[in-house]
Amino acid sequence: MAAMIPIGHNMIRSLLALTAVFSLVGCAHTPLDASEPPESDRPEVLPLMQTQDPEAVLMFSVLAAEIAVRSGEHAEAARYYGAAALLSDDPAIAERATRIALFAREPEHAQRSADRWLRLAPESTDASQVSTVLRINAGDAEQAAEQLDSLMNRVVVQGGDPYATLGGVIGQAQDQQAAMETMHLLAERRRDDVGVHRVQAEAALRFGEPGEEVLAVTERAAERFPESVQLRLLHARAQSEAGHDDAAVETLRATVEAHPDSREARLGYARVLTEMEDDVFAREEMDRLVEMAPEDTQLLLALALMNLEAEQLGPARDYLERLDALGERENDVAYYLGRLHEMADEPEAALGAYARVEAGDHAEDARLRSARLTLKHDGAEAARDLFDPMQQGVDEDLARRAYLAEANALRELGEYADARSRLNRGLVQFPGNTQLLYLRGLVHEREDDIAAAEADFRTILESDPENVAALNALGYTLADRTDRYDEAYELILRAYEREPDDAAIIDSYGWVLYRLGRLEEAETQLRRAYSLSEDGEIASNLAVVLWERGERAEAREVLEAALDREPGHERLQRVRNDLIE
Repeated sequence: MAAMIPIGHNMIRSLLALTAVFSLVGCAHTPLDASEPPESDRPEVLPLMQTQDPEAVLMFSVLAAEIAVRSGEHAEAARYYGAAALLSDDPAIAERATRIALFAREPEHAQRSADRWLRLAPESTDASQVSTVLRINAGDAEQAAEQLDSLMNRVVVQGGDPYATLGGVIGQAQDQQAAMETMHLLAERRRDDVGVHRVQAEAALRFGEPGEEVLAVTERAAERFPESVQLRLLHARAQSEAGHDDAAVETLRATVEAHPDSREARLGYARVLTEMEDDVFAREEMDRLVEMAPEDTQLLLALALMNLEAEQLGPARDYLERLDALGERENDVAYYLGRLHEMADEPEAALGAYARVEAGDHAEDARLRSARLTLKHDGAEAARDLFDPMQQGVDEDLARRAYLAEANALRELGEYADARSRLNRGLVQFPGNTQLLYLRGLVHEREDDIAAAEADFRTILESDPENVAALNALGYTLADRTDRYDEAYELILRAYEREPDDAAIIDSYGWVLYRLGRLEEAETQLRRAYSLSEDGEIASNLAVVLWERGERAEAREVLEAALDREPGHERLQRVRNDLIE
């Protein structure tokens, strides 16, 4: 092969300038030969390299690659840049070749360029991470584990966190099975490195379905490092996600006994007890935590949020009021007090709390929640003075969110015409915005304008054919409001294949199966959806199918329980009237 030619940023800039000149005169992608370069075992090494001056071939390769990029021919650009990377000893060329190949979804070209980048810049953690991720996705777990071992050593020398880097690489992997195999091999290499075993356990929980394999990974790690509180907590989490709640509680109880001074252990124990609604023991653990650090504002806030998440409003109120009295983290405390008052149906107190949020991460959400609360309790006109400044302000993201919040609140109140009007205005300001179109489609459906709803959902799908929310909404609308069941089935199935564990999509799938007369399958799917979410819509659909299958006592039970939770739910009321009264 020809000698490697260095190429610097000045040359790249010159080549880019030449690119513009060639573009203006209509230059083809291969100015020395109008034909496409022939395929070979090394397609990125052009035949020109055998006959031309290496520096000229390098310049040509970069030039052709940049022209291809500007023309949108990214696969061709990846081939040309791959050739340039092999000719040059400049890591910048290899890096650009790698990133273009990644963008073009050409993994083989990306891997070769990434390896070249790593050889030219062996101290580059970026090069190492990209190369390793590509090796994992290619199924080369052994080489990936070896590279990760070297990468972690390099990160330590550079003063970084090797475990954060390791978790980042594994988290980017698309081939989850290969990622877990890589972690297994790395853990074998680093048998005494507790951090690697922790990342392996975290990856198992992230990638794996709750089950025996995940339990085995976390259990082995916890047994190997019994003094690691983090590994014990991860094992308890795996037990809980696999449905073994009693075992999870026992693991956490034993962890607290073994590490009585560990706040992390007690906080994990209290969290699980709270989720299991074991209020007495949960509160005992929380009180012990507070005794250990009575003025630790971060701990008090964590306990407050834990209880808010579990809808344990009494303890949450206690911790937030204690924080409020300390005068610490005022904006955060005011925001979460507002959330608590909302959950407790105390709108005036909620508005007062939100008004105190003057800055910080929650300031925008506090404004939106104040406006929405005002709309629900005082009407649309009263809320307009709050929504308008946000919708007409310079912050486009806040403006879009304000339109969505206002329209959604109007929809929930049954004010469909007003909701549609606000969404129309939002779409003038943000043409083609998928969230606004989606919500307007839902509003059209409530207004019985099925053609307009379909048009909005299809507009989304034209620009994003795999938009799961639009596929599901359109499919459900066709299944529920028309007789186009086969078309509805195809749409919902596409959504279901992408999000098989989403309760709303499973509900849609069950409902279209019912419409197609496949009652047994429909019942199975709707029961699964209901087990994931006791939503009123799901409950109404399950009740209909149960009724049709002769399970009428259970249908009544489902309806009555759902109406106890959501007494004003329109569809539940309609189904009860149709079936029972």
